[in-house]
Amino acid sequence: MVRDIYQPTYNNIIEVGQFRQEFAMGHYKQLLVAVDFSDPSVKALQVACDMGKQLDARLNVVHFVPMRIMDMGMEGGVDFIEEVHKKELEEAKVKLEKFVKQFAQADIRIEQHLRSGEPAAEVNTMAGEIGADIIVIGTHGRTGLKHLLLGSVAESILKTADVPVVCVRSG
Repeated sequence: MVRDIYQPTYNNIIEVGQFRQEFAMGHYKQLLVAVDFSDPSVKALQVACDMGKQLDARLNVVHFVPMRIMDMGMEGGVDFIEEVHKKELEEAKVKLEKFVKQFAQADIRIEQHLRSGEPAAEVNTMAGEIGADIIVIGTHGRTGLKHLLLGSVAESILKTADVPVVCVRSG
C-alpha cells in the first residue's frame, strides 16, 4: 500500500493544546504569512491578522516570484529572462501592496516582503532570517489525483519548516 510506504515526517508539529497554551501566553511575536494572492491566501492573511492582533505580534507578509528557466540556446536569453523577472517583481510589488491593503486589518503591524524563488524552498529560509515564531499559509486542500499531479506547496512547507505552521483552508 502507498500509505505504508509514504510516511512524511514533520519537525514542526505541536499538539493543539500546546499551541493554545503558547498562543495564550503570547509566545508568537513574529508571524510569517506567505501569500500567492489566491482565495486561500486571503483567508490565511485574515487569520494571521486575527492572531497578530491578539498577540500584539508583527506580521511579515511575503510573496515569492518564481525564477524562470531559460533555454540555453536562446541568444540574449539571460538578459531577456532578467528583464522579464524584473518586470514580474515590479508587478508583484504593486499586487502585494494592494492585496495587503484590501485584506489586512489596518491596526496590525505589517511588513511586506517580495522575494525571488519557489515558496516551498524559500519560506523556511525567510522564517529564519526574520526570526519568525510561526508560519501561516493558505492551502487549497487538494486531494487524490489533483494533489498527486499538482503537488502541494503547503505540504512541502510543512515538511521543511523549523517553526510551527498554521495551514488555513479556504473552503
